[in-house]
Amino acid sequence: MKAVAVLVLLLVWTAVSHARLDFGQQEQEAEFPTCEDMYHSIAGKCFRFHQSRHSWPAARQVCQREDGDLASVTNEAEYSGLLAHINANYPGTYWTSGHTMNGQWRWAAKNGENAVVNSEWWGRSPSTANNQCAYFCSNTHRYWNKSCSQSLRYICEKRYGGVPDVEAV
Repeated sequence: MKAVAVLVLLLVWTAVSHARLDFGQQEQEAEFPTCEDMYHSIAGKCFRFHQSRHSWPAARQVCQREDGDLASVTNEAEYSGLLAHINANYPGTYWTSGHTMNGQWRWAAKNGENAVVNSEWWGRSPSTANNQCAYFCSNTHRYWNKSCSQSLRYICEKRYGGVPDVEAV
């Protein structure tokens, strides 16, 4: 009988230990989510730095096919994190989601709202002419704008788990 009690205690202890390990693993995954392949975790989002060159509309289509959108960099953590990553790995210029529409700058943002970008991040006062799109330059650490038909590398963005953090604008 004593052997059965010890066996039962051992089984209960093993089950509880495994349950704690599983719970701990789930807790850790929730604290440290990972991005899909080819995406890098920066400032709480997942970003992919495409090295092929496309026009802004074509680049956006690629990002949307990946269940994301062009990157909307609207806070200091994203801005400095992306520039640091680009400078360390892939220096150059990259399309972001910024574009002109009806004489105003628009950025893909949550809830269909227009995101606001820090004016100090621009290299010069941006043009509001039609068909202008915003890009990052790793050399100057600034946003610039040019015709959306130009071909540049581009940055796609999505939230952890593959769900885009942006809505089409």
